[in-house]
Amino acid sequence: MTIHCHPELERSPIQTAARLLADAKRLLVLGGAGLSADAGVPTFRGEGGYWRSVRSEDLASRDGFDKAPEMVWDWYRERRLTVANAQPHAGQRALSLLQRHTQGTILVATTNEDDLLERAGVTDVVHLHGDLFTTRCAADCGWAARDDQDNALSLASCPACGAKVRPGSIWFGEPLPREALDRIAAFDPDGLLLVGSSCLVKPVSDLPLDLVNHGCPVVEINPEATPISDYVAVSLRGTAKQMLPALVDLLTSCTVRDQARRIT
Repeated sequence: MTIHCHPELERSPIQTAARLLADAKRLLVLGGAGLSADAGVPTFRGEGGYWRSVRSEDLASRDGFDKAPEMVWDWYRERRLTVANAQPHAGQRALSLLQRHTQGTILVATTNEDDLLERAGVTDVVHLHGDLFTTRCAADCGWAARDDQDNALSLASCPACGAKVRPGSIWFGEPLPREALDRIAAFDPDGLLLVGSSCLVKPVSDLPLDLVNHGCPVVEINPEATPISDYVAVSLRGTAKQMLPALVDLLTSCTVRDQARRIT
């Protein structure tokens, strides 16, 4: 049975979530748009989404780029500026603490393209949807470079082959990077903490149910119900900024780990 909790109500569901995840030797943290939204980064589909008068498919797709590359780049430069002006929140910083102070191994993966997790101190982040601050060759010659200082690379042609350049994000209709999926598969998680994800896009949306079906604990943090809320072990109602610091505090507690061992 899924346990639901509002952050202002009883905290026992958080304690339950911590006990379930405490003994995971390979805990996967999967962050969605809600994880960055708490830092003031607008989402694609949410109420505060980017450029609401333009379809996101026209701004984040090969067809859209081929038809209006300057409009697409204007959008990405605006997104880069928004992210550069944002600061990691307490929930993202808590994930950095979790990596450093838990007995298990923590792999953090995200469908967000920003660098807020890295700036919060999280290491080896798996970016499933690419990197907002990478500029790469649109003709796929292999050239790519970090462009997080002044966007200068986005204003020039590819230095290797002369083609147009494009953002390093994964666009609609493009496959997720094989190396990112391979890293998660090789990690072979035995627990999952799902943060701020609506679980609408495959193949990432398959991960939680796969782990549930294998008997692994899955905990969700989201302000609203999602398609998998009724299947996970614990569904905590709240934002990442509200819920993660308390959950991480419990997960790094020797008392909670000892309780989890006695229960199992």
